[in-house]
Amino acid sequence: MKKILLLSSAALLALSAQAQDAVRFVTTVDSLNIYNIMVENAPQNPNIKDVSRFTLVGKDSKFYLGMGANVKMVGDFDWGAPLGNPNLFVTADLEETAKGNRSQTLFSIGQSNLYWNFVALPGSKNQVGLFFDINFLGTSSKPEIAIHHAYLKYRGFTAGYIVSTFTDIKADPIAIDFAGPNAITFIRHPNIYYTYKFGKDKMWTAQLGLDMPLAEKGDYTESMEEAAAQGKKFSRPLTVGAGTSYVHQRMPDIPLFIQRAWAGNRGWFRFSAIFRDLQYRNDILQKNRGELGWGIKVSGSTPIVGGLSGTWQAVYGKGVASYIQDLTNEGLDLVPVKNEPGKLQTVKTWGAYGTLQYNFGKCAVWNFTYSQVRAYAPDFGSEWSGMYKYAQYLTSNLIFNVSSFAQVGLEYLWGQRVNYSGSKVHDNRLMLMLNVSI
Repeated sequence: MKKILLLSSAALLALSAQAQDAVRFVTTVDSLNIYNIMVENAPQNPNIKDVSRFTLVGKDSKFYLGMGANVKMVGDFDWGAPLGNPNLFVTADLEETAKGNRSQTLFSIGQSNLYWNFVALPGSKNQVGLFFDINFLGTSSKPEIAIHHAYLKYRGFTAGYIVSTFTDIKADPIAIDFAGPNAITFIRHPNIYYTYKFGKDKMWTAQLGLDMPLAEKGDYTESMEEAAAQGKKFSRPLTVGAGTSYVHQRMPDIPLFIQRAWAGNRGWFRFSAIFRDLQYRNDILQKNRGELGWGIKVSGSTPIVGGLSGTWQAVYGKGVASYIQDLTNEGLDLVPVKNEPGKLQTVKTWGAYGTLQYNFGKCAVWNFTYSQVRAYAPDFGSEWSGMYKYAQYLTSNLIFNVSSFAQVGLEYLWGQRVNYSGSKVHDNRLMLMLNVSI
């Protein structure tokens, strides 16, 4: 960590020695339009400030370099079936808790991050953008350094570690919970995509991507031995999935979307689709087999009246469970075909959420979100009873801007998981937040 900070400081000093302009403070009304260019190069996640207050303007304004940080402290109080991660409220992870252990208090600074935003030849056809940031999210309250984004932008192409084309990041509701709604298709992994804007005022956007295949061993349901090796929480009969095994994926996932914006980009409608080749091994025939996974999604934002607006998303498909946040690693991309050893099939799934947001000018914002996810895996009897059937997620928060540097917030969350047996488990969480950005 010390090496990263020292290298960053040295880079800034070296660049400033060559620059004709000193470090410049950047605002939304910057006369040189630096702010808009830096925003365009950033991930544009509404939950993360990713444009720094100051930007180094290079010689002849041929490059901009910004470095910033967010220090975010959260405190949680859970009651019901407490989740172990103070930053991620994931309804799929809910499970029964022993009596006497049904509440807990947690603190974390894991959502804090450092970021670097670099643009060369800004405003020209050959503009090059680089963005890199790290956060401290771990599996518990202990901070662990991890890469959050690392990508390159050039002439409409974006390549690196960034959200998938199948993710509408701007439709992600403002929240203290880092996970967000259980139906969100928030997938970040290595990929490359091309973006094209067209039409009057560039209000139409089309994008086509190639994603690293997302399917992993935990996204398939195979034999009982495989399930045990993966440490699954639910049991499976030995005969279910017999004669199948996981193999490495051959083809990239192919996502795309087309979007129409209006009201100065405050409102938009996006239609997305994704296609996947899901490979597995039929051990009985000693041959590899593939199933087509596909999904469609609509998402967007709608200004309603005054400071009131809504954001929403609905996704449906087969073999796309791992792209829906709650279903990642639930074994629901492929499951066995009943009474046909050696064969796997895709599972129908859907998820949807809606958010109402009200902006009280610059001082505060209020959000209310409801989200639900459902999976339609075949019923294989009593030993299948622990399999995920559906889950609900509800949250409301109020975020105050104490100053241009600091925010405080209060959020309530409720989640419930329902299994095939009809068993239910739920949790409540109250979150407090202090966020300071530079």
